[in-house]
Amino acid sequence: MSKNQTPNVKLTPLIPDMIPRNKLFVCPESAWIPDSDGTWQLHPFAFDRWDVEEMAYYDTCSLHVGLNPFNVYKVHGNDFLKMLECSTVNTFRQFPIGKARHTIFCDDGGKVLTDGITLRVGAEDYLAFNIVDPNFLNMQMGNPFRIECVNLREGYFIFQLCGKRSLEIVEQTIRKDIHDLKFMYTTEAQIEGKNVRILRTGMAGTLAYEIHGNVADAHMVYAKLLDIGAAYGIQEIGRLAYVNQHCEGSIFQLAEHFNIRFEIPGDSFILSGSLPRDSELQYHSPYDCGWGNLVRFNHDFPGKAALMAEAEGPHNTAAHLIWNKEDILKVQAAVMDPDKRVDYMDMVGDFDYRNNCSTIHMDAIYDGEKLIGVSSDRMLSAKTREMISICTIAEEYAVEGQKVEVLWGNPGTYQMRIRATVSLMPYIKENRNDNIDVETIPHPVFE
Repeated sequence: MSKNQTPNVKLTPLIPDMIPRNKLFVCPESAWIPDSDGTWQLHPFAFDRWDVEEMAYYDTCSLHVGLNPFNVYKVHGNDFLKMLECSTVNTFRQFPIGKARHTIFCDDGGKVLTDGITLRVGAEDYLAFNIVDPNFLNMQMGNPFRIECVNLREGYFIFQLCGKRSLEIVEQTIRKDIHDLKFMYTTEAQIEGKNVRILRTGMAGTLAYEIHGNVADAHMVYAKLLDIGAAYGIQEIGRLAYVNQHCEGSIFQLAEHFNIRFEIPGDSFILSGSLPRDSELQYHSPYDCGWGNLVRFNHDFPGKAALMAEAEGPHNTAAHLIWNKEDILKVQAAVMDPDKRVDYMDMVGDFDYRNNCSTIHMDAIYDGEKLIGVSSDRMLSAKTREMISICTIAEEYAVEGQKVEVLWGNPGTYQMRIRATVSLMPYIKENRNDNIDVETIPHPVFE
């Protein structure tokens, strides 16, 4: 799209009655491409203050819709698993119906090209989210795999609910007890007679569920969630809160925490922050993201040799940084010094209000003069009131309490060092979605 062209835009069809309550809108978090009618969707930027929205995914329940429209591939045929196994780091030899699996594609250098989620919903039926287009992948391989695949992008919705009251809200909405639904598993349900799918997963690290369904039913489902959720303190959230969920949830995201080598002319990501623009640290392997446990070397896939070498030697790993409060205040003071003109530090996070999801902020991490890693997604936690970031760092420094320094400021500006303390993942360590005892939550009672 030309930089001088203003596209025809429309408000997302998924949320009813947004005007006049919401007046500021942004593109979806996923790829912003036009719908089949030639228009481009927009979503509300915020519903309340950023801290009010963020606290909801701890204390009550947040409701997020900004991923839509999303590339959702409906695939039939078990050759799909064979295709995935020769193109991803994963294996699918034990993949029961109802299971969801984090699916990771790498380039030949072992760096993440894209990642998404694959669900097995039947004996030969699958749903795949945000992966490489299976039809395109099959074509690139010479069409050896017998699959049928359609993209449900405009006909499918995903609503994300995060927080300790999320299970109660979902159960009351679907009128079904799903206490037995395990992390990264899915089940079918109905809302007002309309079929939906419930997936237990989320971005904030806290208890969370997704509701999937037909876009024609989206208004009804959304309104139902707000109606039932009102008694539980449900809170709609916009862009800032959702972006920050990933950091607090200890979940790396492409285009938010790291770059990819594959570039579309005129559509590459913009880098900001102190990391040199030619640094290899801008690209992340599964080990950089803390996903090494998902890599299986019992099959051939792009990047296998590079990842085997990385696994066998010293490598980077994922961690968090807690930034020193005194040094943060020094940066804020220096911002107001006309002789220094230090880059402004937004207390909420390094969100690019102009370029939106197209900018990745990455800051270099040092031990003295030694570059040891890269920090991204800096944010002020509304819960802990700590300035934190997610990082990939040399393995020897991934020690709880390790002291390091982050370089603040884009190249060519007056740069400042900020002390930081390493905190091992996950940042939120209690009542996480993958291990919370849901039996401490009351089972639903239906009239």
